[in-house]
Amino acid sequence: MMQAETLESIKRSASIPSMPLVATRCYEMTQDSNCDYNKLVELLSTDPGIAASVLRLANSPLFGVTRQVSSLKHAIALLGVKRIRDLVLARYLVQKTEELQCDLIDISYYWRISVTSAILTSKFANALLPARRDEAFMIGLLADLGVLVLAQALPDQYAPIAARYQPHSGDAWMHGEYNLMGVTHGEVTALVLEQWNLPEIMCEAVKHHHSEPADLPDNADAALLARIVGGASAIARVLAQTMPVEEAVSTCRQAMDKVDLDVKVLVKALDGLDEDIAQMAELIQVDVLNSRVFAVLTKQLAENLKTSGVATPAS
Repeated sequence: MMQAETLESIKRSASIPSMPLVATRCYEMTQDSNCDYNKLVELLSTDPGIAASVLRLANSPLFGVTRQVSSLKHAIALLGVKRIRDLVLARYLVQKTEELQCDLIDISYYWRISVTSAILTSKFANALLPARRDEAFMIGLLADLGVLVLAQALPDQYAPIAARYQPHSGDAWMHGEYNLMGVTHGEVTALVLEQWNLPEIMCEAVKHHHSEPADLPDNADAALLARIVGGASAIARVLAQTMPVEEAVSTCRQAMDKVDLDVKVLVKALDGLDEDIAQMAELIQVDVLNSRVFAVLTKQLAENLKTSGVATPAS
């Protein structure tokens, strides 16, 4: 009962941002395997800001494009409709997420966790579920959206939990959500994505990304994506704080066990991760909590994992 009441309160609070028409239409068009590039270009051109963002994103080293992308049609041809769709959604959703900023949440910490989770989720999915890699990035980026929605919709009730959404807080804040609110931020994120008419697999993955194995969705891909983003999120929190390397290694190993991936995949993902985070944050125009300490920890963590028996057989 408490869960239903909380979700209903959130719906009534008008804290769920609306999906812009261009983003909705873009998603509808790109669901068609025979999507007309010219019509998609025409749609995106109606918003100069998003058109510029797509070109900036398309020319990023993150996407491995070796020549200058000078037009929207060129960007679509090189990157493909699905990736363009996700780039458009990412930029619009970032804009909408910014509307949810409040004093209860350190937004720079939020974005460091979210961007790091998105990058790691994409890399892990590339190893386990490559057909869902681009969706995995979006799931990782949006997984904590419910934190912002809860903080804005129910600030008085959520304040004690929001105070623990910070480095060195462990998982206590997540347990506090259910105990105090009757819902998790994953369930609230799923509610938002459902309102935006995004695919059920994305809704299910974010809803269950902190769930125990017995509570994962029946859909195999959704369950795997939930485990992937859950593991990536745990590692992202490690990389957004200062802590003893041994403790960081232990947490990361547990996260990779949850994902069911060899630790060597994480070692590879950590290579250049700080640069990836900085580039992606610049591309989607968000501020991330920044510190050289994090880069030092990432390097130490990778070196420790390499030399402490990483050759565990892949499952």
